[in-house]
Amino acid sequence: MEESRPTLEEWKALYSAAVEFRKIAPWEWMNETDIFGVQNPQTHEIGYCCIMGELGEVLGMALYHGTEGLNGFKKILKHEVKPDDPDSLFIQDCLLATFENKRFLEKEDIQLINKLGYTFKGKNSWPVFKSYKPGFFPWFLNRDEALYMTAALQQAKEICLRLKENNKLLDAPKKSLYLIRIPNAVSGSVIWKDEWREPYPLRKRDDSNEPVDEIRMQRIKNTLKQSAAVWEIDFFFAPTPIKEAGRPFFPYAIMVADHDTGFILNIHLAHNEIYKKEFLERFLSCMEKSSVVPLEILVRKEDAARLFEAYAARLNIKVSEVKKLQNIDNARKSMMHLKGLKK
Repeated sequence: MEESRPTLEEWKALYSAAVEFRKIAPWEWMNETDIFGVQNPQTHEIGYCCIMGELGEVLGMALYHGTEGLNGFKKILKHEVKPDDPDSLFIQDCLLATFENKRFLEKEDIQLINKLGYTFKGKNSWPVFKSYKPGFFPWFLNRDEALYMTAALQQAKEICLRLKENNKLLDAPKKSLYLIRIPNAVSGSVIWKDEWREPYPLRKRDDSNEPVDEIRMQRIKNTLKQSAAVWEIDFFFAPTPIKEAGRPFFPYAIMVADHDTGFILNIHLAHNEIYKKEFLERFLSCMEKSSVVPLEILVRKEDAARLFEAYAARLNIKVSEVKKLQNIDNARKSMMHLKGLKK
């Protein structure tokens, strides 16, 4: 289903909020670690705001979605995800408002700005809005996102100006708390107030796996030989997006490589909603086509280790978690170079 688009009036409100936010230039006194929250008036989700521009490179504000978005941002701040890690391209879960030079705008942005009657001049003066979601291509805001970003920019402006006057404003009374702007409906109007709140717990991941095909397992045990082979196995977002309907998405790339020879035994693209089933299918078919059961499989992700637990136990395969998968990493770098995503 196509997501609803903002009306011209709603776009105008968003651009107006961005223009007012740009005027105060909060990056002149704020750091990227000065985090505060704004609650979405429609969904009540808490978004966490980060002012960008401390180093003068990218000017704007990121609005991270809930605890998941905040957690991803913290991983970047703590260098748990390094800038040269390909996964860093897919960890962002936020709405972004930046101020760019005109040459960086897309045709749709310029057409909308002209339709709204705005004119912008000079360096880093053109507002650009984008939605970032793990597994999806950066995209234009839908109506709900535009309304939320409008409110967030308005409240961010107030918080930034208050922090300029009182540099202790964001000093939490307790380490785990964040200052949150909360909307309240009073006599038909929305009144905003401050509250100190702890982020909600991270949502539990769906760790359920596909049921084991016991008949196929028995057939593999009876017909294939246990070998001394060690396989590297990983899944990750492919660098090339796919557009079927609506917003383009990045499929999962499933890769199996021989650790000793570096030979890529299998690579397959799967939709991120069904990748687990296809991942297991590719693993089993690799054994059937090569007529061997590996002695050991090396994985980097805890998710992958859990996925293979039941199969490995039945086939006497050792599963080892490692920090690097040399052959898969090299193959993945080649994929990124081909798409021009790395220098």
